[in-house]
Amino acid sequence: MPQAFDSIRILDFTQVVAGPYAAQLLGNQGAEVIKVEPAQGDQLRKIFKTGSQPPDADSAAYQLVNRGKRSIAVDLKNTAGRDAILKIAAGCDVLLENFRPGVMARLGLDYDAIGRVRPDIVYCSISGYGQTGPLAGEPAYDGTIQAISGMMSNNGHPETGPTRAGFLPVDVPSAFLAAYAVAAALFRRAQCGRGQYIDLAMIDAAILMQLSVFSRVFTDGSGGGLIGNRSTAAVLTADAFPCSDGYIAVSAVTRPQGRIVLELAGLDPDLWDDFDPENPTAPRSQEVVDIVYAAFRRRPMKEWEARLREAGQSASCVLDAKAVAALDQMAHRAVFRDDPADDPAAPRTIGGAFVANEDGPDIRGAASAIGADTEAVLADFGFSGPEVAALRESGAIPVAGAPASS
Repeated sequence: MPQAFDSIRILDFTQVVAGPYAAQLLGNQGAEVIKVEPAQGDQLRKIFKTGSQPPDADSAAYQLVNRGKRSIAVDLKNTAGRDAILKIAAGCDVLLENFRPGVMARLGLDYDAIGRVRPDIVYCSISGYGQTGPLAGEPAYDGTIQAISGMMSNNGHPETGPTRAGFLPVDVPSAFLAAYAVAAALFRRAQCGRGQYIDLAMIDAAILMQLSVFSRVFTDGSGGGLIGNRSTAAVLTADAFPCSDGYIAVSAVTRPQGRIVLELAGLDPDLWDDFDPENPTAPRSQEVVDIVYAAFRRRPMKEWEARLREAGQSASCVLDAKAVAALDQMAHRAVFRDDPADDPAAPRTIGGAFVANEDGPDIRGAASAIGADTEAVLADFGFSGPEVAALRESGAIPVAGAPASS
């Protein structure tokens, strides 16, 4: 059974997380991904390394978002290298890049240049702020986009201030959005035969992640704020409640649900009506919150989870990542899987994002070393032996057998 993107070739110029993960998501559905790297490699190879990894090893984060790709090392500032890329691009369906706006044009590899050799190319540029506007040229990483997009202003406690998320809430959604945009453009091309240029900004993805916040901005003018662990639904029984040994997150957002939770806690269900969602810091509102918190502290979180779920309420213990990986439920999903590399000692990894009755995402092979596939890829795209030798001699590609990194 062919996968959704079998026969699709992607030329991947991206680095760090958002772009590489977008390319891998498409590769997991069958696309061939050719990663173009500088001689020193993608910077993510050395970022997020754990203390247990050897100094010369690529980071686990790099491996996670670059599996199954073929790596070619090409000097894009070298004229011969640029011309080689143009020849490869002519045989590709998609080009992904996340340089600062204007860099690909200076290299002679922008949408217009690629369009001359592959008129129906789907070309996706991923940047922090988009290709136009006063911030277009600014560098961007996940943390700075969390700040400028409003994420941090709505994450944290009033007592301690804004908090940066302990994961990548901008990079990963940007990858999903880019993969979706490319898939849509490929579907459109199949219908009308035309390629497309996609301008994808991380700040846009971050705003989409905050739909509930911005819906209020445009209805009543409020901009959210630091609400700790309370739900944005702003009700009494939607919170992360402290238990005797941890926390339980409860999402009882309607009055009937809330009254059930209060009864289970041994409290008067009419307390629901004493909490003012428009003024949660009012004396009576705070008094009611303190009463509910005190009730939850009397039992361990697992007991609360069982009692609430038995009553049909949405509730879960607050788990750390190790506990999540050990959940029995995950054995029924595809998100955790054994490493595809031929190494019995290799750790588990992140697999597919969904389960399908046919086809579905799959990981094919591990991440390649810098430039490991350069000559094989060039051969696949019609470069002869003498042409490859000329590229080596010009410095456009590393010398065969020599380490690509410096």
